[in-house]
Amino acid sequence: MVTVRIPTPLRTLTGGKSEVESSASDIQSLIESLNGQFPGLKDRVCDDKGEIRRFVNIYLNEEDIRFLKGKHTPVKDGDEVSIVPAIAGGAFHGRGPRLGARGIPCSVNARGRSGGFKGRP
Repeated sequence: MVTVRIPTPLRTLTGGKSEVESSASDIQSLIESLNGQFPGLKDRVCDDKGEIRRFVNIYLNEEDIRFLKGKHTPVKDGDEVSIVPAIAGGAFHGRGPRLGARGIPCSVNARGRSGGFKGRP
């Protein structure tokens, strides 16, 4: 059996479990097997073409599968697979000028909301 670590956003599909086990020969068949156990999981991990979404990272024994054989990376009993969603985004923290339309600097109040343009082109 392969142990799969499930990230918090996908635990609603696994009944709250942070780790699950499954049998498979490679990452692709592992995802299919997990989707059989936990319907909807594949849709969250893969796109419509069956490719692993670019914002989802999968690690086999702490190695990124993108540097191995991708979804065709073989797995065996005792392996550990981690599904890790990429973290993106953030907020403006006042470093450098905040730019509005057409790259024109605008003022930002203490709550991070735009106070309007400082000037016109």
